Amino acid sequence: MSLWQIIQRLLPFVRPYRSLVVSTLLLTFVGSLAAQVNPFVLRYTVDTVQGLLNKGQGLAAGWHMLLWVSGLLLGKELINTGITFGQKYYGEKIRISVSGALAEMAVTKILGYELGFFSEGGNQTGKLQTRIDRGVESLMKLVQNFFIDILPLFANALVALVVMFFANKWVGLVALSILPVYFWLSYRQADRLNGTRRNLRSLREEKNHGLISLIDNITVIKSFVHEGYEADKQLAVQD
Repeated sequence: MSLWQIIQRLLPFVRPYRSLVVSTLLLTFVGSLAAQVNPFVLRYTVDTVQGLLNKGQGLAAGWHMLLWVSGLLLGKELINTGITFGQKYYGEKIRISVSGALAEMAVTKILGYELGFFSEGGNQTGKLQTRIDRGVESLMKLVQNFFIDILPLFANALVALVVMFFANKWVGLVALSILPVYFWLSYRQADRLNGTRRNLRSLREEKNHGLISLIDNITVIKSFVHEGYEADKQLAVQD
């Protein structure tokens, strides 16, 4: 399943919390604009200082500029702190709300399955539980990372790219030409790690199933003194 398909399936769970999503998007937009304050302030400072030097003026003529720049940068940092806190706060609220909805759907789905579903090897006790837990956790990480990490970075990069084009079109073209290479490398890395993730998931399911089976049958194991056999069996799974 592709990332776009996963997002499409998550939309019905996120849609009831559209107000939180809109608030996060607004904070992201403001944050992306605030992130570009430094280049403009730096350019203004360099131009102003160079103008003062050309006129033969010293610190006495430029102290008001230093105060203005210091106040502006301090205000920008305070705004960024508030924006970061708001993004994490709304992102966490979205994550908790959507995780609750996914857990409720998982319960409804499990109760609707036939008995034959639970008798299959891949749906035994422990394996199914681990798959559901890891699935919900992965989806929640996707939601949280999207609103807290990916979306702000993408917005900052987009605004920075626009600023580059306004400053120098050749610099903007070079930055734009690098983006496809970055996306291709990220895609190849995710594709190579896909098989490793599947193997780790299967191993984790086997471990949890073995532990739950061991606990459920501990009375029988103790009665027939099979501790050594069961220990070797579980260690083989762990390896």
